Amino acid sequence: MRLIPRILALLAGTLIATLAFAQGQAFPNRPIRMIVTAATGGITDIMARVMVEPMGRSLGQPLIVENRPGAGGNIGTEFVVKAPPDGYTLVIVNVGTIAIHRWIYDSMPFDPLNDLVPVAPVGDGASILAVHAKLPVRTLKEFIELAKATSRKLNYGSAGNGTMPHLSAEVFAHMTGTQLVHVPYKGANPAAVDLATGQIDVAFIAYGSMRAQMAAGHVRALAVGSRERLAALAEVPTFDEAGLPGYDVTNWFGVFAPKGTPRDVVATLNTHIGRIFDDAPTVKRLQDGGIVPMRESADAFAKRIAADDVKWRDVVRRIGVKAQ
Repeated sequence: MRLIPRILALLAGTLIATLAFAQGQAFPNRPIRMIVTAATGGITDIMARVMVEPMGRSLGQPLIVENRPGAGGNIGTEFVVKAPPDGYTLVIVNVGTIAIHRWIYDSMPFDPLNDLVPVAPVGDGASILAVHAKLPVRTLKEFIELAKATSRKLNYGSAGNGTMPHLSAEVFAHMTGTQLVHVPYKGANPAAVDLATGQIDVAFIAYGSMRAQMAAGHVRALAVGSRERLAALAEVPTFDEAGLPGYDVTNWFGVFAPKGTPRDVVATLNTHIGRIFDDAPTVKRLQDGGIVPMRESADAFAKRIAADDVKWRDVVRRIGVKAQ
C-alpha cells in the first residue's frame, strides 16, 4: 500500500519540475502573433510579411501574421492592447496610430502612449505624391499650379480617414494653399487601383502599394515624402528638392507590445528585430518596396514617439483636420 503514495509523490514531483522548467524556458518558446492593422497588400502588410521570416529564424520560433484592419489601425491595435502582456501578441503600426489619432479622433478606445510598449521601429514607408498618368503635369510645381487653376477641385485618395495618406494630403494642401477633395478608401490598394484607372486624380500613398501601377505606366510619381530619395525611385525628387521645403511627414512603422510586457522580453524582441537588417536580401526587399530601414533601441524609439506626439499635436491644431 505504501507504493501508491510513493508513485503519486513521484508523479507530483515530476509535474512540478516540468512546470518549473516550462516557466523558466527562455522567451520565446512558442509562435508569436504579429497583428497587422491594415488590409492585405498595404504597406503595413508588406513590411510585416517581409520581416517575419528572418525575425522568426533569428528567434527560433515562427511569427504568424494576422490582419485586423479598420478605423485607421485602431481596431487591430485595440486587440493587442487587450492581449496578455507576455510578448506573444505584437502589433505593427505607423506613426498615425500612435502619435496622431488621439489628436484627430474625438475619442479613442485606448491610450496609445500608455497602453502600449514601444519595441522597435522597422522602417519609414514614405508617402509619395502620385498622379494619374493622363493628368497634364510632370512636376510638383505644375501640379500645384493645376490644383489652383482648375475650376474642378482635384480629388485625392487615401487609405481611409485618419490614415497617414489622409494627413499627408491635408498637410500638403495647407502648405500650398490648394483645395483637394478627400476620397477615403478601405486601404491603400483600392486607392491605387482607382488612381491607375483615373477614378481619382492623385494619391498620397506608399510606393509599395502602387509600384505595379507605376511599372505599368498608369501612375506617375512627382515627389517622395522621405528626407532622402528612395532607392527604388532614385529618379523621383523629395518634396524639398521639388520645391516644397519643410514638408516633413515621416511615416515610420514600428512594433509594439501590450503594456506590462517585461523589459527583458522587449529587449529580446528589439534585438531580433534589429538583426533582420543584417540580412541583405531582407533589406533589399524593404528598399524595393520603398521602405527606408530604421534600427534603434526601444528607449530611443520611445523618445522619437514622444517628440512626434508633440509635433503632430501642433500640426493637427494648425491645419484643423479631424477624422470623420
